[in-house]
Amino acid sequence: MRYFLFAILVFHKLDAYAQQADSIPPGVQRLLEAYPDHLKGYEGNFILWKDGTKMRYDDGRMKTEEQAFDSTDLEDQMNALHYPPGLPVDTPGYNCDPGTMRCQEFFMQMYGNTEAEAKSHLVPVIWPAPKPGRTKRIWVTSINGVNEHLQAVAQELVTHPHLRPYVTNIGGTFNWRPILGTQRMSPHSFGIAIDINTSRSEYWKWDHRDNWQLDSVEINLQWHNSVPLEIVEIFERHGFIWGGKWFHYDTMHFEYRPEMLPATKRRDKKNAPGTRDQLRPSHREVVPKSIPGGPQKRYR
Repeated sequence: MRYFLFAILVFHKLDAYAQQADSIPPGVQRLLEAYPDHLKGYEGNFILWKDGTKMRYDDGRMKTEEQAFDSTDLEDQMNALHYPPGLPVDTPGYNCDPGTMRCQEFFMQMYGNTEAEAKSHLVPVIWPAPKPGRTKRIWVTSINGVNEHLQAVAQELVTHPHLRPYVTNIGGTFNWRPILGTQRMSPHSFGIAIDINTSRSEYWKWDHRDNWQLDSVEINLQWHNSVPLEIVEIFERHGFIWGGKWFHYDTMHFEYRPEMLPATKRRDKKNAPGTRDQLRPSHREVVPKSIPGGPQKRYR
């Protein structure tokens, strides 16, 4: 049991009860700033959506850490361990996986409640291919401009040729599926995540194939990373968090989570360096009937 994380959740839960009903908790404020296209306000413990939906922020339940992962409300999501933006990247603390506690109701409301609904929002992003001068199309959601933010990432990446081997031959983007071993949906299900080159990155379960189901202490889990931190900086500038900042490391993984990053770290997609002229389709491609998914590897 991760007692430190559980203690933080209990503290924030008790603190929430002490607030006035009409006050705006800091976590709510971050959500309103990160998702202005969908959220319009907060009233009486409810997030107000522009489509008229009212979503409870704090369900009022005291939970163990595992219960919080399995039935995460928005208050749990926003008050769990915070993601550390920027450099340097310190070795994550024991069982510190910031950003992995997700309120599924929130993401399904925003990106799609079914596979068909989520797929209906997918659009192509022009992405560098292994051969210099070539490109390919990858598919992510257009909601919240995720495709434009990821396109801005690609625009920056192509100005650094030495990074190409790490970001081509990607592991995948959209893949409607639960997290391995759970009933929780992977962020890949919503078209907001990308796994870069799996052969040049690390995943804790792959490093402990024979005993990953044991406790982290028992397998002596040690953090590993070979992904250049320049790549991390570029993704974070456009609202993506990195799985390499998790104790249960997943260094190929990036997901669009602007609420986890300070506004100063999120660059407007229109102000990214370079122009679209730097990255054009290298050949004609048609929309595929199915979208290739990422590797079945997800822990959180």
